[in-house]
Amino acid sequence: MVCISYRMAAWLRHLIVCTFLLSVYVLLHILVVPTVYATTLAQQPLVEQSPTERFTPTVGPDGAPIDLPPQPIIRRSTLRALSNTEISVPANRAQPINIAPEPAYLIGDGPWIPGTRVAKTKRLDLYIGAHTFSKEEIAAAAPLIEQALRDAEIAFGTTLRQRVSIGFYHPSASPMEDVRGLAYTEDRHAQVFYRTGEDLNRAIVVAAHELGHQLEQERYGIDVQRRADTILHEGVATWVVSAHWLEMQGSTDWKSHARTLNASGVPLQLVTAENYGANNAYELWASFVDFLIEDYGTETVDALYISGRGRAHGSADYQGITGKSLDELADEWRAWVHE
Repeated sequence: MVCISYRMAAWLRHLIVCTFLLSVYVLLHILVVPTVYATTLAQQPLVEQSPTERFTPTVGPDGAPIDLPPQPIIRRSTLRALSNTEISVPANRAQPINIAPEPAYLIGDGPWIPGTRVAKTKRLDLYIGAHTFSKEEIAAAAPLIEQALRDAEIAFGTTLRQRVSIGFYHPSASPMEDVRGLAYTEDRHAQVFYRTGEDLNRAIVVAAHELGHQLEQERYGIDVQRRADTILHEGVATWVVSAHWLEMQGSTDWKSHARTLNASGVPLQLVTAENYGANNAYELWASFVDFLIEDYGTETVDALYISGRGRAHGSADYQGITGKSLDELADEWRAWVHE
């Protein structure tokens, strides 16, 4: 009996030690793994980088460089319910793209990203990190972001087919300096960088722009998007959110808006547009896309986008597809702006 008792005691001690070690392993897994993912997320190759709001020098009305933040995307004082926005096409312009099918509710969850999920819409999962908008603010903005996505789909004729996650984080979490939005399109998530108390309305349209990149991938495929000409890549993603981007500028169309930019001292240049601020560049490129759609048609824009040979400005095969060089098309675009 004594011998059996000793064996049982040893067995019980062994069981207790094993249970303790297993508990420690589970606890470490819970605490460490998310931290490692959050740390390495910024280090993975970017399938898509969209520096939507770089704080770079721009120009004043006299043409002299000034160091100002970009213009607000939607001013707090002029925000309307995005669900009331309609996209119209002038009567003298061919309908650019067939309207996208009405989307279905996408079941399941979007990709997990760092932070806390605070809202879920028809196609989107919304997360927040620390020191950014509150969960109440993002929950209230969720239907507006979903509607902005639908407006972009209608403009582009392409419907999102897989759930996408969008995270709102403090700017210090951005892997790129002075960047407000990044789209990781292959992984189906985007990141938007704003501090507590900053303009939520602007952040909504930044999120919509990043979703525009997701729609590009849906339309053209991952491999094509990776090598797309930046002029078209950012121009299209800005063009598809025209209704919201232009509203905050007090403009009704890209032609007149490009004319306004030019009158304020921003040259109508395509390849060097970013020298005058990323937002100005995106708007000029959206105007160029609008010109191409109106004068050459949607099929030409699609062919140009697909022909991209890298992110270099002007890498698309403009000559082979339109019979004209980028410089010649830029001249036509400038004449169109000033019509």
